[in-house]
Amino acid sequence: MNYGNLVRRPFEIVARRPYLWLLGFLAGGATAFHLSGNGPGQGRHTGSGAYSGPSWAVLQAIWNENWGWMVGILAFLIVLAVVLFILGSIATGGIIHAAVEHDAGRDYRFGTAWRAGYATGWRIAGLRLLVLVVAILPGLLTGALVLGAVAGAAASPAAAVGFGLLAAVAFLASLVFWLALSVAFRLAQQFIVLEDRHVAESLSNGFRMLRWHLGEIVVGWLILLALSIGVGIAGAILAVAFGIPAVALGFGGWAIGGLTGAIITGSFATVFFLGIVLAAGGAYSAYSSVYWTLLFTTLRNLPAPAPGGAVAPAA
Repeated sequence: MNYGNLVRRPFEIVARRPYLWLLGFLAGGATAFHLSGNGPGQGRHTGSGAYSGPSWAVLQAIWNENWGWMVGILAFLIVLAVVLFILGSIATGGIIHAAVEHDAGRDYRFGTAWRAGYATGWRIAGLRLLVLVVAILPGLLTGALVLGAVAGAAASPAAAVGFGLLAAVAFLASLVFWLALSVAFRLAQQFIVLEDRHVAESLSNGFRMLRWHLGEIVVGWLILLALSIGVGIAGAILAVAFGIPAVALGFGGWAIGGLTGAIITGSFATVFFLGIVLAAGGAYSAYSSVYWTLLFTTLRNLPAPAPGGAVAPAA
C-alpha cells in the first residue's frame, strides 16, 4: 500500500474538477441534512425556579393558531429530506465512477457521472436503508438492557447491577460494531457501483473485505481521520476569517443605510459566506469519497489472504 499516493492522488483529482464538489456535497453533506437549535427563550427559568414550561392549554392555543404553518413546514422538510436522500444516492455512484475514470487519466464530465450514478442510485438507496436498520438493532438491545436495569432497581439491586453491567458491555460492543458498519458501508458502495453487486451481498462483502484487509483499512481510516481533524480546524479558521468581514459588512450597511442597508449588505455577506462554506464542505466530501474509492481499488488488486473465505476477485 502506497499511503502517500493514496493521500495525494484524490487531491489531484478533486482540486481541478469543481463538478466533483457538487457531487460530493450531494453524496455527503446534503444527505446528512438535519435541523437543530433553540427557540427564543428556551431554557429560561423564573426567579423562583418553579417554572416548568408552558401549560397544555398554551400549547393547544399555539397549535390552533399556527397548525397550518406547522404542517406545511413539516411537509416541506420531509419532502426536502426525501429529495436530498435520492439525489445523494445518485451522486454517490457518480462520484465513485468519476474517481476511477479520472484516476485512469480518462476524460469524464458531470453529465456522464450523473447518468452512471443514476444506474445504481436505487441500490445505493437500498444499502443506506439496510445499514440504518442494521445500525438500530444494537441500540435497541442496549436500550432494553438499560430499561431492565431501571425496572429491576426497585425489586432487586443485584439484578439492576447485572443489567447495568450488561448494558455497559452492550454499549461498548455497539460502538465497535457501528464503527465496523460504517467502514463496511463505504466498501459496500464500491461493490455496488464498480462490480454491480446486489445490496445485501455488497454489505456482506464489505464486512469480509474489512476482515481480510483489516490492517490496511485501519491505517487508511486513521490517515483519513487525521486529515478530517486537520480539515475541521482549517474550516473553523476559514469560517472565522470570512465570518468577521461578513458581520462587519452588515454593520457597515446598517451605519450607512439603516435597516435597509443592513438587510442588503447582510444578505450579500451571508450568501457569500455560505457559498464559501458549502463549497469547502463539498470539496472535502468529494475528496473523502475519492479516497475510499482508490483505497478500495488498491485493496482489490492485492492478493487474497485466504482462498476459502476471501471476497471473490473483481471481474
